[in-house]
Amino acid sequence: MIIYYSDKYKGGREESRRLLEKAFAVHTGDEKRAGMLVSALKKGEYGKPYIEGFSCFSVSHTGSMWAVLIADRECGLDIQFGKKCDMKAIASRWFAPQDAAEIAAFSAEEDYSAAYESFFRIWTRREALTKALGSTVYDSDLPAVRKRGADISGRHYTIMDALFPDMLISGKPDLYAAACIEGDGEYPEISFITL
Repeated sequence: MIIYYSDKYKGGREESRRLLEKAFAVHTGDEKRAGMLVSALKKGEYGKPYIEGFSCFSVSHTGSMWAVLIADRECGLDIQFGKKCDMKAIASRWFAPQDAAEIAAFSAEEDYSAAYESFFRIWTRREALTKALGSTVYDSDLPAVRKRGADISGRHYTIMDALFPDMLISGKPDLYAAACIEGDGEYPEISFITL
């Protein structure tokens, strides 16, 4: 699995397509083919992009960060800058019971940062799983995601945190990221390439 990323994303569909084309050019070694691939983009029922006859991929962005995960099988990627929100209310409404219980267990007296980190790790893992499935994050039937993986409709998905090593060093400690890939439970290596 390879994650191509940029921390200079300006926002918008055209900018996202430009970065996707750049990632495909690096990935395939062919700028002309990359442009043709982006032109061939299609979307599934819940908006998951795909290209017939090409590798599986998943795009995510948050603030100035943009990334695409490219893999040889169904995959999902989510990146998210943490932000203040009603973590317990969101968790109780949308998270699987085990994940919601983890957030609910934090009391007001405890360290807010521990609850915050736990919440965003679960959120990004949940979003990565829904992207791999081509579903929606608001699907209330999704399993807990804090564990190593999930079995859905007879298929196994490995879910993991995706740490951007140089991004953490360069002052973006609130960047949370998770990747999900269809497979038998191994943790595949993730390579990171800056665009």
